[in-house]
Amino acid sequence: MDSKITQLKKYIDEAEIVAFFGGAGVSTESGLPDYRSRKGLYTEMEGQKLNPQEVMSHKYLIEHPQAFFNRRPKKDRVEPEPNDAHKVLAQMEQAGKDIRVITQNVDGLHQKAGHRFVLELHGHSRTWYCMECSRVYKPEEVEKDEQNIPRCPIEQGIVRPNIVLFGENPDRGILEKSKETISKAELLIIAGTSLTVNPAKNLIYRFKGKHIVVINNEEIDTRNLKVDLYIEGKVGETFKAINE
Repeated sequence: MDSKITQLKKYIDEAEIVAFFGGAGVSTESGLPDYRSRKGLYTEMEGQKLNPQEVMSHKYLIEHPQAFFNRRPKKDRVEPEPNDAHKVLAQMEQAGKDIRVITQNVDGLHQKAGHRFVLELHGHSRTWYCMECSRVYKPEEVEKDEQNIPRCPIEQGIVRPNIVLFGENPDRGILEKSKETISKAELLIIAGTSLTVNPAKNLIYRFKGKHIVVINNEEIDTRNLKVDLYIEGKVGETFKAINE
């Protein structure tokens, strides 16, 4: 077993509470794109001279709903399955390990793998809601008008996924629980994230525990963090190796 994998396993075994802080890179091995890597969605938008923070914003949704929904990433229309990262974390929790997941992803793959403690900072795409009457819909129930804009059949309001867009704030309750989770953890694993988005990136500075581990497929700036172990590689492959 690789020495870094051995060290990671040791950290997990010794920690009473583990906080797993994950980004889009956790789900790339499930076939979903990330955002800020060389082939990420935001990088692709910037290559098309589009500003991701504009076209993925609340303001853009209101002012240009047709363009907003026509640009929705394909990941909203596929049925991805949990990869080894989701599965192994869930198996560890089910075996009695206190592993608390804080995710920036909206795909629900941690829950699909069976993980119970999951805090979704940016919401989720399991439900959509009408912006006029707040009626809740499952994705398969959403009806679109002739412009391909999801509409509520009752109020004709725009129906949108229950996710956090640029210009919107994460749920305050989720944010507070995330702060508490990180501050109580003995081990913080930061995985598949570029640590560039607020308020999520500031959460990690709440950590007061023993060890910080970073797992990422591409190098990221960790100068402001006291990182004990840096594993450059895929998150799923890393957790699969722990389990072997």
